[in-house]
Amino acid sequence: MHVVEVRRDGDALSGPMAEMREWLDDKHIEPTLFRLSLILGGTVFQLEFRSLTEAAVFAHAFSGHIIGEAAPRAA
Repeated sequence: MHVVEVRRDGDALSGPMAEMREWLDDKHIEPTLFRLSLILGGTVFQLEFRSLTEAAVFAHAFSGHIIGEAAPRAA
């Protein structure tokens, strides 16, 4: 799995989440995991993708970066 991290300043969650969801739906891309962490002054979103291509396109669209590959989860 390929992990993309996107940081957003401010305390609003619904706007960035809706923008990401609309983009993903429009491109027919389904992340395997969507998590967020609240940090001082903003939010860090981490999304996991099966495909490196999907991760790269998402990272580019949201000014994020690929932070690596996640270890496979046990079935």
